[in-house]
Amino acid sequence: MTELFEVITADDVAHDLDECITRGTSDLSGIFSVPDKRGRNLVVPNEHGELHVVSKKYSANVIVLTLWVRGVLPDGSPPVGDGQAQFIANLRQLLEWFTDDELVTLRYTVDGVAREIVGEVITSIDPKPDGYGRYRSAEVKIALNCAAPFWADVEPVSQTVTLSTNATATLTEFAGATAPMEDLLVVFGQQNNPRLMQDSTGVFVALGRVITAGQTITVDTAVWQVYGSVGVAGGLYEGLEYGGRGTSRWFALSPEPGGGAPIVRLLHTGGGSRSVTVTGKRKYKIA
Repeated sequence: MTELFEVITADDVAHDLDECITRGTSDLSGIFSVPDKRGRNLVVPNEHGELHVVSKKYSANVIVLTLWVRGVLPDGSPPVGDGQAQFIANLRQLLEWFTDDELVTLRYTVDGVAREIVGEVITSIDPKPDGYGRYRSAEVKIALNCAAPFWADVEPVSQTVTLSTNATATLTEFAGATAPMEDLLVVFGQQNNPRLMQDSTGVFVALGRVITAGQTITVDTAVWQVYGSVGVAGGLYEGLEYGGRGTSRWFALSPEPGGGAPIVRLLHTGGGSRSVTVTGKRKYKIA
């Protein structure tokens, strides 16, 4: 298994942590911790236990990295000059990557498959040095608060399905996701009164209008916008409907119960088979 752990700064440059952390990461448990859920079950007077509240939301993800810095070169070999100077240079470089910008991105790649998450350093960084010269080392703990709690693909995936009304399709491009996906582009092609729904959650988005040949209407759930291609008339928001359990977005996808790629249903009027395209990044509860 090959691993690569990087921090990406605001200039979009990816820095391999092994350049500074020549003893590796002593504890990766932080990136494999599922974020806490918000909210509580209800206590009913004179009843045993609690009343379970479904679809609780996840809190921000707090990731704590335990890193080791040494006064050696990235390949582990001793520097030509003073090991103490190399240790200080490595420590300074590491802290620059994590503290120069408001936000940083962590990217964890295993066997060529990468996932990333964005966070900000939320506690003071207090290195714990030990040893001397080329044997000098320091344990560095860095805690990041990730407001968006889930890890995500580096690049979005996209899938188009063409269905007769009330037919279903499996979005295989979204297979492997383990967390809700709410930042999506949903593009409807030619059809009348389309409605896209994931049966297992009841989440749906619908447009009460006619989309003619050569036209598309896009629902952008990330920025709360609806827009059409050339020739599409106004009133797009008036015809928009949405709903379902577990999200306030205009549409969202979740893994199926027990895991598995999302299964969606397309309803439309006017007959024939019609298409819809869903684009977004798969999301994960851990790296």
